[in-house]
Amino acid sequence: MELKHLRSFSTLGETLHFGRAAARLNIVQPALSGHIKHLEEEIGVQLVDRSRNHVFITVAGQSFLVEARRVLSILDEAQKSTRHISAGTVGSVRLGFVSSIIPMFGGKLFQHFAERYPFIQFDLMEMNSVRQVEAIAEHRLDIGFVRLPLQHLDVDIRLIGKEPFFAVLPPDHTLATRASLKSSDLNAETLLMLGRENAPGFHDALLSCFNQNGLVPAKIRYFREFTTAIHLASLAGLGVAIVPANATYAAPSGIVRIPMDLGKLSSEIGMASHERQSPLTQNVCLLIEHFVSETMSESTPFPEQGDKL
Repeated sequence: MELKHLRSFSTLGETLHFGRAAARLNIVQPALSGHIKHLEEEIGVQLVDRSRNHVFITVAGQSFLVEARRVLSILDEAQKSTRHISAGTVGSVRLGFVSSIIPMFGGKLFQHFAERYPFIQFDLMEMNSVRQVEAIAEHRLDIGFVRLPLQHLDVDIRLIGKEPFFAVLPPDHTLATRASLKSSDLNAETLLMLGRENAPGFHDALLSCFNQNGLVPAKIRYFREFTTAIHLASLAGLGVAIVPANATYAAPSGIVRIPMDLGKLSSEIGMASHERQSPLTQNVCLLIEHFVSETMSESTPFPEQGDKL
C-alpha cells in the first residue's frame, strides 16, 4: 500500500469529485482512478461508488477513510517533527548556570524563549563553572553559563557579557560612605571571595589584579557561593565581600555596595558548549548570543555608587 494512494483516496473523500481531486493533487484524472483501483484491489473492498454524475464513498470506504487520514496525519507530524529537530527548533536543552548571572539576563532569557520558542525546553542545572565545563565535555550538559577565564580542550567557550566588581560591606564600616574603592583601600581588610575550585580563572585574575595594585589583605576567606560571602559581609567585622555587580542583588537589606576601581579588569560571563554540537544546541547558542547582545546593548541596571539594599 503506497502513501500516494492513501493521499489520493483522502482527497477524493474531501471533494467527492475525480476532476477536482486530481487537480488538487496535481495529477491527471486517470492516474487518480488508478490509485483508487489499486487500493480497492489490495484491500479487497469497494471504497468508492461511481456513477455518471456522482461519487459516493461506501460505508466500508468511510471507515477506511478515517484510518487513512489518521495515518497521513501521523506521517505529517513525524515529518514536521523531524524537520524541526534538524533545524534545531524543538527539543530539550540541558543548561547549566552560576546563580549570580540570573539578574544579568537569565530571567529575561528564559521568558524570551518561552514566548518565542515554546518548543524548546530547558532542563536547568545550577552548578559552578568547573563542574559545568566537565559535564559539557562528558556530554552530560549541553550549554553552560560560566565565569571566565576558563578553558577546556573539547569545550567551546565564548564571551557573552561583562560586569564590574563591587565591594559589599556593612553600613557601619569605615569605608561605607565612599563613592568608589581602589584595591589599596582594602589593605588590612579580611576579604570574602569565591573559592578557586569553583572558578579558578576568575579567582586568579582577581587576585592578580589585587597584587598588582598593592592590595595586601589581612586574610582571605573563601566560599562556594557569592551569596554566602555577601551575607557574611553584612555582619560587622567578618570582612568585605568582593563580587560581580549582579551578584549583589542577593545582598540582605541595609547592606552597602560600592564600585571597585580595578582598571580594565571586569567580571566576564562565558557561554560554554561542546565543540561537536547537535543542531538544537547550535541553534540555541546562536539565539542566546543574539538575545544577550540585544539585552546588553540596553542600559544595565547596575547598583548605584554607595547604594544600600
